[in-house]
Amino acid sequence: MKRLFTPLIFFLLLCPGRAAGEDLLVITESNPPFTLNETCGPAGIATDLFLLMAKRSGLDVKRPDIRFWPWARGYQEIREKPNVILFATARTGEREAQFRWIGPIATLRSGLIALKSRRLAIKDPVSAAWRYRYGTIRSSASEQDLINRGVPPAWLERVHDRALNIRKLVNGHIDVLVGNEANTLYTIRRLGLDPNDFEMVCPLMTTDLYYAASPDLDPSMVQKLQTALDSLKADGTAARITAQYRQERAGRPFREEMLQAQQ
Repeated sequence: MKRLFTPLIFFLLLCPGRAAGEDLLVITESNPPFTLNETCGPAGIATDLFLLMAKRSGLDVKRPDIRFWPWARGYQEIREKPNVILFATARTGEREAQFRWIGPIATLRSGLIALKSRRLAIKDPVSAAWRYRYGTIRSSASEQDLINRGVPPAWLERVHDRALNIRKLVNGHIDVLVGNEANTLYTIRRLGLDPNDFEMVCPLMTTDLYYAASPDLDPSMVQKLQTALDSLKADGTAARITAQYRQERAGRPFREEMLQAQQ
């Protein structure tokens, strides 16, 4: 009997169990100040929070492990592949049953944003769509909201880059930028522009940002991450991280030592 078990024990010693989180694909996108790409890798409020959540949950996820993809690509990946977490994702009625949810991270207001100098007044975003050129982020919650209201996708100028939409707006290539207020104002500052030159001319929706998880992701892992996030809020860590990013201004690099310390 001893001779039978010896090879098996030897095999198990050579092939240890896979580390928690090894098969997990974590994806984020450019949605500052919640998610952004810095020289040290993915960063932002939601990214830094997730790294601490993973650590408290026993998951082996480091900053370089997080994929930084265009939103549409990440959104397609989580709908088609198992064991994926995508953030920061607006939790809408249309998406509710598609994913498991960990959060909330923050509350956002989305709408139609234009240059103040244009003095646009839009009451109905659908009827105004034939008259004004709308710039959207492909597959974003605000774009989906417009389409659900009846705006044909062909009427929208869809891109993957929020900064590109702001430049198009300033240069007169679109009339209205469709997106969330926090991200737009943050990106405007980082481009060296004055937020006071822009205004929301028609609100669309108020949504909460979450970490979206594939429906097949282990429920115990989801619960551990939720518990970790709740603890980060309770001990003040989440508030401190949020304050650090919201105090940043255009042209000021993020403190590399703070980001490296959270890897």
